[in-house]
Amino acid sequence: MKSSHAAAFVAAFAAAICACGTPAQARYVRGGTGHSLSAGLASENLWHLRAGLNVAALSCRGDGRDAVAPAYSRLLSRHRSLLASAYTAEHNRHRADLDRHLTTLYNRFSMQSDPGQFCSRAAGVAQEAGAMDSPTLARNAGTLLARIN
Repeated sequence: MKSSHAAAFVAAFAAAICACGTPAQARYVRGGTGHSLSAGLASENLWHLRAGLNVAALSCRGDGRDAVAPAYSRLLSRHRSLLASAYTAEHNRHRADLDRHLTTLYNRFSMQSDPGQFCSRAAGVAQEAGAMDSPTLARNAGTLLARIN
């Protein structure tokens, strides 16, 4: 990433985080099983969005379900640095409990009450997110996450 692009990304990422308030002020969105997923921090939104789309990419195949894997793959390539930063933030936030947190997160996305509807929403979100530049994705991750929850 060129230094001017890196500086713009860092500024946008910091602005997105600041716009969300403190973790104590975090809003909550509903998971597929009705459990709350914290969506207060931009990095958390990004990582939860990536996790939900990962589950969709693996489970949305055949049976008339909208395929998510191709758009998800493009998203991973396009936003590699952004997602790596989000993972680092999640790792730092959860430390020793990271595995438990990620298992809970993946389980919430994998137990959808309407898998077909989840796949349809996830396919649209993956396409949209993959078309955004990284600063825009950082700012909009919470909204996109809410659409697949």
